[in-house]
Amino acid sequence: MGRLRRRAVRGDRGAGRPSHPGPAPAGRRGRRPARAIARPRPGERRLNRPNPVIQQGIIVNSPVKSAIVVGAGIGGLTAAAALGRAGIDVVLCERGPRLRAAGFGLSLQSNAMNALRTLGLGIEDELLRVGGRALSATYRRPDGTVMRRVDVAPTEALLGAPAVVLARPDLHEVLLNACGDDLRVELGAEVVGFTETADAVTVELADGRALSADVLIGADGINSAIRKQLHGSEPIRSGEFVCWLALAQFDRRFVEEGESVQYWGTGQRFGISDLGAGRIYWWGTQTTTAELAADWPHGKDDLLARFAGWAPGIAEIISGTPESDILALPAQDRPAATEWGRGRVTLLGDAAHPMLPSFGQGANAAIEDAVVLAHALATEPDAETALRGYEQRRIPRSVMFVEGSRRLGELEQTTDPERVAARDAYMSSEAGHTRSLEPMTWPGFGDPETPGALPRPLSPLERWHWTADQVAPLHILSRVRVTGDLTADAVRTGLAGLVRRHPMLHVLVRSDDGRDPQFVPVAVQPIPLREVTSGAWTAELDTELRDRFAPGAPLLRATLVTAAPGVHDLILTSVYTIADAVTILSFARQVLEFAADGAVGWVPEVPALPGPEALLPTEFQDPEGKRAALAGLMAAAEADQELEPVRLAADAEVAPGDRLSRATRRVLGGPEYQALLSACREHGVLPQSVVAAALAQAAAADTGVPQAHYPVGVSVLFREHLARPLDDRHTGAYQAMIAVPTPAGPPLWEVAAGFEAEYGARVAQRRHLAGLLGIEYLLPETPAQADAAVAQLDARGPGNLCMTVLDTRDFPSRIGQWDIEGAEFVSGMSISGLLMLTVGIGADELSLNLGYVAGLLSAERADALVGALVSALRVDASV
Repeated sequence: MGRLRRRAVRGDRGAGRPSHPGPAPAGRRGRRPARAIARPRPGERRLNRPNPVIQQGIIVNSPVKSAIVVGAGIGGLTAAAALGRAGIDVVLCERGPRLRAAGFGLSLQSNAMNALRTLGLGIEDELLRVGGRALSATYRRPDGTVMRRVDVAPTEALLGAPAVVLARPDLHEVLLNACGDDLRVELGAEVVGFTETADAVTVELADGRALSADVLIGADGINSAIRKQLHGSEPIRSGEFVCWLALAQFDRRFVEEGESVQYWGTGQRFGISDLGAGRIYWWGTQTTTAELAADWPHGKDDLLARFAGWAPGIAEIISGTPESDILALPAQDRPAATEWGRGRVTLLGDAAHPMLPSFGQGANAAIEDAVVLAHALATEPDAETALRGYEQRRIPRSVMFVEGSRRLGELEQTTDPERVAARDAYMSSEAGHTRSLEPMTWPGFGDPETPGALPRPLSPLERWHWTADQVAPLHILSRVRVTGDLTADAVRTGLAGLVRRHPMLHVLVRSDDGRDPQFVPVAVQPIPLREVTSGAWTAELDTELRDRFAPGAPLLRATLVTAAPGVHDLILTSVYTIADAVTILSFARQVLEFAADGAVGWVPEVPALPGPEALLPTEFQDPEGKRAALAGLMAAAEADQELEPVRLAADAEVAPGDRLSRATRRVLGGPEYQALLSACREHGVLPQSVVAAALAQAAAADTGVPQAHYPVGVSVLFREHLARPLDDRHTGAYQAMIAVPTPAGPPLWEVAAGFEAEYGARVAQRRHLAGLLGIEYLLPETPAQADAAVAQLDARGPGNLCMTVLDTRDFPSRIGQWDIEGAEFVSGMSISGLLMLTVGIGADELSLNLGYVAGLLSAERADALVGALVSALRVDASV
């Protein structure tokens, strides 16, 4: 027989090296054209991409309008599709005479699938159509005995996206179609160099042509010409093993549906993956010298001899595959680079970070690169800032890929008998997983210094909110009044933009029967919108506070109430697990902004963040600081008890699971509100301070104990108190309680002044942040075991008489063609306490919404409390 077909290594280009010798196993593991000097040549393929509506305000008005992508492999094609989605014109340069892909297979892992989802091009559906969904991975010894079998489903559920095994040509075609028909492709375009000016970069082609654009992306593989000009000649590093790769069609099945099997020997491995419809992707490896791996001299007879005596079926697979269809490729990489580009030029995929195939992440990492690059170019103010930001986000992860793949490759291909035995024993054990979850986790667009990649465990604060919501609904909602022609379709457009901007709006919380809850990314779904064609928005409050979110649905829903012709109330409802008062009102503003712009295209993402506790200042992070903060909090609580504060009594016992919220509302507006604001200025106190004083007086009227102190629990919105302050675009619940014993007997303004001073001092001491540290000790193991925590909160918790205040005076009074007013929010209580007064300090009115647990507090008492509160504010405002 002859010599096996050998291809020069081209990274992630069409004639490329493998992203993995077999799929990675599951387990833990005005549109401006490009400035082209030359005319299009005959045979050039033009592909039209979709023309999304991109409006200023939706996408930052970046000066980057055009890009040259060198290399039409997986990374280059994904970059072309992603950049096109971002409104950037692309010229794709391929040095070959046609667009093609090598005939072997690969596995797209959940990280690449989640990255592709951000483009909204339906690529995932197409991949599942042409490929096979990975269902299981089996590890065997050469004789076929099983070391370990791994079901993919738990990993897929945790990571939020499937793994797909498919033929590389099929992936190539799916990505090409995603680019659309407007993509300009230059074939026979071998790049020999580039030059830069202040506002453009020009590439020179071997045939004398030149092409110019705003930026240049080198996606031209391990032997990248762009990389060579940037960094000079660098030696390629051998992995010291050769890979054989092939696609084949057989009438009989060698593996189960959706199964990947790997046989691990000494210095040799063999793998088979099901592609569906009788197709398989198979691969083999052999440890050898760098020289032999780079120029393998042997044919199929030699390959059969090497795997003689291995499990039944392997020889049949090799024999049944035409020799011309078997590729022999060296396993190669380069040392991880800490610098990729300069000026208007950067690298992508194997041009930036060629890696050994052991992690199975070559193609996946290139896809991640492309999506992050497009996001950066769409959202940063200039080209160089965008490119350096892209590199900053991607380099740490690429270093992990390169170094981790090399370490794993050395273990997989070892010929040391002792290491082989230890490796196989590990693979056979319960803990025997060969991949961690980190490579398969999509890191998103976040700052590498503040990683918030999904999936991730819920933080203690988030877990408490989730636990409470599992026992009884704990919802928060916003309402804004919109005057003008606001249609349901416009709201749906706004919601579509919102859900694409915020990763936390396409997550689910998954747990093991209530244990270890995790935020897991899922495919984008439309935010549910309910239309109410007549009536008052307040009639929807109890429904929104009580109705649980449907399993698998987004953690946000919308209601559009038409109060009168041309007058609408937009209600958004979420859960405290992902939203606080700032978040839910910010969502309302963003929905209307997206609706006004009519955006249906790419939306720059606001990255998901780690849990609030991970963002706290340093003194609340280290063990000694935590101990000091908790000790100070306990001492302060004991001092407060000396005042013998009086708590509101419940009307009746209500089981935790039966605690549903209701709401009652009052508004202070017109001259009365202006009089209150004037009196606040005269007395030198803030409106929230006088509301707290009036709340204590209302509590005294309820209990009949007028001279007592009442523990007013204030929910402090602490975004500005974090180590790195957050603006209102960042999704999350950043509020924590401070209880302030407040006397009811003295005159209202005297109490208000005292409250303001004491509250300010406690906030300055960061008692609310210290309180977050104690939540860990309150958490039950599962929501079903929450009774003890509920009893503790009923007896001593700050939710007995509490309030959250938000100044809404800076909420826009006009968005697009609509007039806006009445921005406010309402909170439920669930098992966290008795009642929550939400206070909206607006431009024209003071909104007072009392959310309370029905049964613990009767509707009559709730009305009386709010009535007494408003009366106190009216009387004193008129003085």
